[in-house]
Amino acid sequence: MSYFNPEQRKRKSILPLLILGSLCVSILYYAFAANQKTIPILPENVVRPHLIHWLEENPNAWPAQDPIFNPAAVRKIYQRTDYRLLWFDNYNLSDSANDLLRQLTAASSGNPSSMVDYRYHLGYFDRTLRDTPQRLQMAAVLDVLLTDAFVSYAQDTQLERLTPKSRPPRGITPVFREDQGFRMVALPTTTPRQASNEPSGRKYFRGYDRARIIGSSPHSHPYSQNYNSNEDNHSPPASSTRSLDPIRHNTRTDRSASGSRASGSDSRVYYNQNRNQRGRDYHGRGSTSIPSPVNSEGAYFEEDTPYGSDAYSLRNQLQRLRDLSASGRWRPIPPGPAMTLGARHPHVGRLRDLLSLYGDYQAYYRYRGADHNRFDRDLHQAVMRFQKRHGLKPDGIVGRTTRKRLNLSPAARAKIVEMNIDRREALPSSLGDRFIQVNIPAYRLQYVENDRVKLAMNVVVGKKKHATPEITTRVSKVIFNPTWTVPRSILVNEILPKARKNPAGMENMGYRVVGGSGEYLPLTSGNLSAASAGTYLMRQMGGEENILGRIKFEIPNKHDVYLHDTRARTLFSRTDRGYSHGCIRLEKPRHLAEALLRPQGRWDQWRIGQLTTGEKTTEIDLTQLVNIYITYWTAWVDGEGNLNFRPDIYAKDGLTDNQF
Repeated sequence: MSYFNPEQRKRKSILPLLILGSLCVSILYYAFAANQKTIPILPENVVRPHLIHWLEENPNAWPAQDPIFNPAAVRKIYQRTDYRLLWFDNYNLSDSANDLLRQLTAASSGNPSSMVDYRYHLGYFDRTLRDTPQRLQMAAVLDVLLTDAFVSYAQDTQLERLTPKSRPPRGITPVFREDQGFRMVALPTTTPRQASNEPSGRKYFRGYDRARIIGSSPHSHPYSQNYNSNEDNHSPPASSTRSLDPIRHNTRTDRSASGSRASGSDSRVYYNQNRNQRGRDYHGRGSTSIPSPVNSEGAYFEEDTPYGSDAYSLRNQLQRLRDLSASGRWRPIPPGPAMTLGARHPHVGRLRDLLSLYGDYQAYYRYRGADHNRFDRDLHQAVMRFQKRHGLKPDGIVGRTTRKRLNLSPAARAKIVEMNIDRREALPSSLGDRFIQVNIPAYRLQYVENDRVKLAMNVVVGKKKHATPEITTRVSKVIFNPTWTVPRSILVNEILPKARKNPAGMENMGYRVVGGSGEYLPLTSGNLSAASAGTYLMRQMGGEENILGRIKFEIPNKHDVYLHDTRARTLFSRTDRGYSHGCIRLEKPRHLAEALLRPQGRWDQWRIGQLTTGEKTTEIDLTQLVNIYITYWTAWVDGEGNLNFRPDIYAKDGLTDNQF
């Protein structure tokens, strides 16, 4: 019978085909398994030319969208390491790299500012580590950005200025060791059980999962826990404040409902009996029963930057703006799309020319033969410099608000400078050896000694209908755990309706009616009616719930305005901070208290933390009064010679283009 007979083919065995197929599958399986066990070696001799090209030869060829924020420091690091990859173990991220990513993520999750994410390149790491295939160039880019983020984080934590005694506890701290290179050193803050729950630091470099890190337990990230903590969460019990020195202080205790007052002599007797023990506890030797308090401000380290802000520098800038206006070179940017790093548009060239005129773009001459309309790294840095000078969020994106500030003409700027010259000349030519300046439109406070800024912080000022007044006065005293006597307008419009609706809740927050002889009365209907009629006052006791926070600074003035702490901490991260009824809320009141009280003896954050615990009110008179100037400057020249502008938030300049 022929082989091609259909009947004979139906009876043919398929066993040889099955054997052949099984053999092929087995070969493929073992080949795949062997490949999986093979560790690829990342050829550093191929990566090194990329690093040299980007960091040394042509920085403008940097291929990533995220800029290098610390180019000089990063360049020096790679020079010392012969341009080797620092954060890779072959094609895997090293343990140190994963530790750094976890620490950066923990720091970002405790900070409401999106600039932290951008400064640490976390958005870029999210995209790249999850989606990008293995490429040598990409590994080099990741390594450089990890190094840049490492430097930024080290600068933010001010490691070079911290001593072992004052360094706040962190989960992981970046350090550089000559013999070991870069390491993320963990402090012994976790128990063995907690350490066992930590995710492994050894990960494939595309498997990094930031969402898992953010959502992990606080025990896994001690730094995140410290970062989010309120300043009073870790304070010792109220009784520990009795060990402090009350001599030469006006220490008082608010009278209770029965009108009793604590005796100052008792406090002095207690001090004399416990002075030796207090000295041992204060320096952390001989006793460990009372830990140093931890607050969100951290240790106070003095700045040392020039102050500036004189009328002479403003006059020089005024002449420059007049010359620019008369030259006809200034042209605004037309309406169009937002511009950011990597964009290519004709408006980018106009932006480059405009920032060159303003002095923010310093590399203009290099781009005559290059792509003038490409938004490159140098232009990105120039936009951020402009945004910082104008009090905008320094994200390097030219959106609606930044475009509006860019298009403020030189003639309008000259008028603003003229008005601010008059405001500056209304003050003394010398503001003093030691003073505080609060600039209302800048939402900023500076404490200055000998023309050097020692402390600067964000502040919250009055909203437009409760504008903070311009005042020249002195700081007379610092009050810890202050009470708050409710002003008449706030009492009638805000507090009394809440007290009538929920008297028990308001009493729990420390509110009391103050009788004619000064006694504290409960929030009964009759007492509230008397307060409404003006016969009685209403006061909030000092403590955790007090609206003034834990510290108040008395500055005698007819407007009844003062500086104080606040419980609304989230406001300080906003760009516009006009929310108060006229008083000035401080971002770092404990640091300011320490700066003002240092000449009067041993004052530090430990002692201030003790006085801001509990409910006892303590008043400290300043033996050396400090001048304070509450100003309304919409233009000034800082100590670096940069001309700064701010929006006219109270419409005092009369220019619509400068109002928001």
